[in-house]
Amino acid sequence: MKHYFKKAAVKIYEDAKGEGRLIEGLTLDRFKEIAIRQDGVIRTQMGSVAADSEPMSRSAPHTTNNIDHPFGEEEEQLALEAVEYLSRERIISLDTLVGDGRDGIAVRFIIPEVYAQLAYGLKLLMDYPAGRVVEDPTYTIIFFTDEAFENNKHKKLIDKDIAIRLWMGEKRGEQVKICKNSLYVGEGKKGVFQFEDWRVKAIDKTGIFLHSGARRDRLWIYDLETERPELKEVVAGVSGLTATGKTTTLCRKFAKLHRESSEMIGDDGGTLAFDGSYAAFEMGGLYVKTEGLDESQPEILRAADSRDAFLENVAISKYPYIPDFKDISKTANGRAVITRENLEISSPSLRADRLDYIIILTRNPMINAINKLTPEQATMQFIYGESIESSGGNPEEAGKFKRVFFLDPFVCGNLLEHAMIFHDIIKRNRIKCYLSNTGTIGADDAKVTLRQSLGIYNDLSRIELRFSSEPDLLGYHYPIKCDRANLSLMNAHTLFPDKEILKKKIKNFLRGRTEYLEDFEARFGEIPEHIRESLPYREDHVYKIIEDHKALDFE
Repeated sequence: MKHYFKKAAVKIYEDAKGEGRLIEGLTLDRFKEIAIRQDGVIRTQMGSVAADSEPMSRSAPHTTNNIDHPFGEEEEQLALEAVEYLSRERIISLDTLVGDGRDGIAVRFIIPEVYAQLAYGLKLLMDYPAGRVVEDPTYTIIFFTDEAFENNKHKKLIDKDIAIRLWMGEKRGEQVKICKNSLYVGEGKKGVFQFEDWRVKAIDKTGIFLHSGARRDRLWIYDLETERPELKEVVAGVSGLTATGKTTTLCRKFAKLHRESSEMIGDDGGTLAFDGSYAAFEMGGLYVKTEGLDESQPEILRAADSRDAFLENVAISKYPYIPDFKDISKTANGRAVITRENLEISSPSLRADRLDYIIILTRNPMINAINKLTPEQATMQFIYGESIESSGGNPEEAGKFKRVFFLDPFVCGNLLEHAMIFHDIIKRNRIKCYLSNTGTIGADDAKVTLRQSLGIYNDLSRIELRFSSEPDLLGYHYPIKCDRANLSLMNAHTLFPDKEILKKKIKNFLRGRTEYLEDFEARFGEIPEHIRESLPYREDHVYKIIEDHKALDFE
């Protein structure tokens, strides 16, 4: 099949350059100057740039890729439309590195000048302030709008005339994403994310890309051999869907004692290589949700209030234009691009030689606040992908239970193959895995507070958590000893006084797993039995646990 996406990308760039319509190689400050001149873009009292996007979230219902949904005439026409509409515009070409540049990956964003705020936000997120032009970008991401754009503003997301298409390619350089009628910074960021997801697994074949940030802590940890505390490095990956607490978990210090240190390596995604190493992909900054951003997250709040931030869909007062992160009347999906430079906890490096732990985030009142997983259980947990929808993915479904394979809506191709690569990596490198509930817990839906979660992760890093030898009714090993966290609020099943209600909830939950598993194996093949059976997915599994371990008695 002709690669009409790549041809369109090259033609748009070369025509604009030949006709004197191309803007490229600008510094961050120059992009800021151009952005502020555009309609609807505000310079806040702090000096930051603020603008609203259309739509105010990713356009997941309108997005497909050519691996899972073969392209045809519709996509070829989309490429021709992009060429036609952008032939009338002055074009910004923004070239940035992906990650720290050591892998030789670069991305080119093609954006109409009238939407220069997009270029500013993406430059802030992906690169250093200096100007950059690359000769042959690995990835190209194209934004354009047509006549339907204005009318879209009055429609629900599902009804908008939007088209997001990704050509994944068979080798480096063929990756192109076209975004029609979306001016959301997240489409640019997640375009890079999805191409990295595909490159690492299918093209370079160096491991897999996880929807996971990572942190590095140097802590005094008691050593059983020397029988004294030793200063040790602990690197933990944290994986979860948007709005489950990933960034907050990664951006708080555990270091309290002399010579201890804490740093955030990356907050959203990175490569987990076959040797167990990790590499994040955003060199410039972080793209954080601002809903609920307050003094309880001081590091992120300071960065969001700085002159270098880009605020997207955040409530701004009338002159003197002060951001109000508490006001979510516009949308719950307010965003800020904050720089690593303004985030004190940011690591100077985007890499770690190895991960010691992976913490999987979920939100489910039947799940303990923290659970220890075997490699097989961790693989199944990622396959089930149990979490909630957020305003960043599909705002009309926000808060509802959902399953997303590997908590990563951007994985494409054979999902079973993806899962088996993960299982091989964590088993080979002895990476420990845990499941953390950051939502509510128990029959009364008590909130798992940020303080509780941070206490748990701190205890985990310092090897001060102990887990049960027998599993609970969902097959998880629950905490029985801790130091900083509140143990009485960690075991979900003890917080259900009425065991019949708990039994009914578990029955319904496992029915959902059964249905999901049947569909998954029909599409991608049979999961190896020892992995599939590691977590319960049928009601009789629960009865076996009760019989074997007498965890609860409800005859």
